[in-house]
Amino acid sequence: MFSLLNVALIGGFLAVAIPPLVHIFSRKKFDEIDWAAMQFLQVSKKTRRKIFLEHFLLMLVRMAIVALVTLALCSPTVTSSFLNRFFGTGGGERDVVILIDGSASMAYQHDGGNAAEKAKAIASQVIDSLRPGDRVAVFQARQSIVPLLGNLSTDHTQARNALELLTPPKGGVDWPACVQAAWVFLETGRKDREVVVIHDNQRYSWADENTLAKWDLLGGSERKPGQERDPGVWVMNAAANRPGDPPNMALDPIIAGRGVASAGREVKFKSAIRFYGDGAKSVPGKVKLEIDGIGAGDIALAGTPAEGVMPIQFAHKFTPGSHLVTIQLEPDHLPDDNRQDFALEVLPAVPMVIVDGDPRADARLRGGEFLRDALAPAKDPTPGFLVRVAPLSAFTADLLYADVKGPGTAPRAVILSNVALLNKQQNEAIEKFLTDGGAVLVALGERSDAAGWNRVSFRGGQGWLPARLVDIVGDDSPRAKLDDAPRPQPASFTHPAMEVFKEPLPGGLHTAYFPKRWKLDPLAGANGATGIAIASLSNGDPFLVERGVGRGRALLCSVPLDNSWRTNFHTLPDFVRFAHEMGYYLAGAKAAERNLAPGQPIVFDPRTNEPPAGVTVTVPDGPAKVLQPKTWPLVFEATRDPGAYKLTTVGGRTYHYAVRSDPQESVLAPCTEDDRKRVAEVVPTMSYIETADQIESKAGEGPRTVEIWWLILIVSLLFLAVEVWYTRSLSQRGQGVV
Repeated sequence: MFSLLNVALIGGFLAVAIPPLVHIFSRKKFDEIDWAAMQFLQVSKKTRRKIFLEHFLLMLVRMAIVALVTLALCSPTVTSSFLNRFFGTGGGERDVVILIDGSASMAYQHDGGNAAEKAKAIASQVIDSLRPGDRVAVFQARQSIVPLLGNLSTDHTQARNALELLTPPKGGVDWPACVQAAWVFLETGRKDREVVVIHDNQRYSWADENTLAKWDLLGGSERKPGQERDPGVWVMNAAANRPGDPPNMALDPIIAGRGVASAGREVKFKSAIRFYGDGAKSVPGKVKLEIDGIGAGDIALAGTPAEGVMPIQFAHKFTPGSHLVTIQLEPDHLPDDNRQDFALEVLPAVPMVIVDGDPRADARLRGGEFLRDALAPAKDPTPGFLVRVAPLSAFTADLLYADVKGPGTAPRAVILSNVALLNKQQNEAIEKFLTDGGAVLVALGERSDAAGWNRVSFRGGQGWLPARLVDIVGDDSPRAKLDDAPRPQPASFTHPAMEVFKEPLPGGLHTAYFPKRWKLDPLAGANGATGIAIASLSNGDPFLVERGVGRGRALLCSVPLDNSWRTNFHTLPDFVRFAHEMGYYLAGAKAAERNLAPGQPIVFDPRTNEPPAGVTVTVPDGPAKVLQPKTWPLVFEATRDPGAYKLTTVGGRTYHYAVRSDPQESVLAPCTEDDRKRVAEVVPTMSYIETADQIESKAGEGPRTVEIWWLILIVSLLFLAVEVWYTRSLSQRGQGVV
């Protein structure tokens, strides 16, 4: 393969046109005059053709010299295994990086052992095969490389001892990122550089479609000037004896009906048992449930798995505080995927603020009172919500952070009910509230000013409002037929916040009618999309539109949540249920901050008056750590391992977090020969081997990249010598040249 390192200089090839231009403009100009004796001096046609050919060849030689010099300046390289015959592999001392797979699939037990144990033994063999002067570094491969011996060392005994630092396999692995990190680590090393990958040949994370796209980016990356070639990558399979696609049983991540809950109110949870691989499926009779690490009984299972899936459903009531919900199966061949954790925050009551756009002085007449009565009835001694209703004139940024009732009751969500529009300061306060993880529901009504909302809060899709307000449509006059009014469409209730309304019950949400409503355009953003309709009306118009903003979420409702526009919604039993579900969903905007992806940092703010002080962090399968934050929030980034994390303040408050495992790690299907070949085609320096000894024997078989600018310069000098000799020869024969 031929390539250029300095492509920017390719424009220099235009200089090839200089010799013919010089030849054309330097031709002698004279007048022809016939005279009698001229016929005896005429040059024969044969001689004339010979002279023309000699001059033309001289011009080609000059053009070739210019082209070769330009090509040499572009720093051309050639990549081919054929070059090893002439340049060899150096035979000198090498720098070697060993990458050992640390993903959960390495723990699969087969024939009394697992791939993690085999990988450790293979790594030791690779170290033993190194020559005395070779330097080696050892890393465990996860989402990024984890140093065991993080510097290149010629002390091979130290490298073998570093293998004892290998942690139990957990979570997933990003192989392209790890290989690239190893290449970067070796950039300033010796000429001969090698990366040894030891994994379990799992297709996921090596040759699935997403990973192949990452390999493409890695294989297509440009080398730095002067870098001879990418380091060689030797790949070894530590699970060669494992069955092709072994059976495995795993738990799906837990899904809660609410991200945040009120004390004493039941929370419903969902999960599932999935069966992978070939062979008979052994169905467990029960699943263990734990709350905060304490057994809470068993979840009974019924039926048989349909299409390899057995659903799990359970419910539980909680006391106020932070809680950890855990479900567990009996350990099998791959124990890491038999447990799932979910962190849940439970409040005595969910604090909320309703900003009412009704300017009437009597608060009892305002539309926001319908929502307040639904969320916190006056006769309920222990309501699930703490609600403050404020007129628009009293809405300031301080209202969004002031306690609703007692310490620690800052609003989790804000409902803007039939508000005409927000001024600049109010809009900025809402944007900051959303960015900080709060949630906002805008319930439109007759007072809503479309132009104002679109100008201040939507801003062509650049603001926080999920959709553009188009216009008020429909007819709420006494003559309008209410039976023809649009109704919420249950088929559109696929969003987690709306699933509870999917079943058409008497007095359900689907029986509400809206003779008059706002028409919304969720696709009016500058990029063609802004919000997502999470519920629709029977005429296809959006009912609810959602948009994520910062760490929070914003919802826009196309109808008022009061008694205006002749709707019956406020009279239905589902109005109360709708208000509660929306309230819990909005208040749960921060739930994602407690249930994290591997590597996603924990951002901890106790939301109390506790001053920053020592916080004890308990991690999965590891010792507790004490951190000393100077300010809140505390950011803890060491979350690559899935499992339960617990933070405890000096005041004794406990906060639970859960890092989710990668479900695909449960799929143990191996790479096929075609899969391995596809990756090797993208990464030309990659080779698959079976033993450590093959690293030495196959070291000269892979492609080698060599810069050939010096060879081209030598050829150009030879052409220059030919040009000088040829010009001199023509001059001696009396043929004028330029």
